[in-house]
Amino acid sequence: VFEVAVVAPTLATLGTAVVRDHGELIASEWHALLIWVFIIAVIELLPVPMWRGQVVSLGFPLLMVVAFVYPPAVAASVAFLAACDPREVRREVDVLRALFNRCQIALAIAGAGAVFHALASIESSEPIVLLGAASLAAVVDYLVSNVLVSIAASIHYGMHPLRVLKELRVGRWSEFVIS
Repeated sequence: VFEVAVVAPTLATLGTAVVRDHGELIASEWHALLIWVFIIAVIELLPVPMWRGQVVSLGFPLLMVVAFVYPPAVAASVAFLAACDPREVRREVDVLRALFNRCQIALAIAGAGAVFHALASIESSEPIVLLGAASLAAVVDYLVSNVLVSIAASIHYGMHPLRVLKELRVGRWSEFVIS
């Protein structure tokens, strides 16, 4: 039920945004977006395994760049399409779980992009403002993603969400924050 509650409105919102805004993107931007999707998808197929089958995405830095360059709905759509998981190919996750995973990534990137664009502009902001906006955007991405994953994992594994949050972190807290 939780996964459907995340997937259905996310797909409806992304679909509506694509239909509404597709005319604003010129042909060269569509080509660039397809290249972003392809590159990130390839990188996503090289996951770093974590706790209980969870993986760390190596595509995160590229998804953040997309969130900074494009409007949040566009960036979220790129994230949804590019969020490849080798477990999907091997059919180790069902369709609903795969859609949930893609949607939580898309929502995290949309949130990060919205925060970044509310605080800064790639074209006109000072470097310190860009750094601050990017940092806050990364925090939002982390929070959205981890809250959604923690709730889903706590339901799936029958664990308290805070315990799941602790298990999702890799390494010492200081190393995690710096990375």
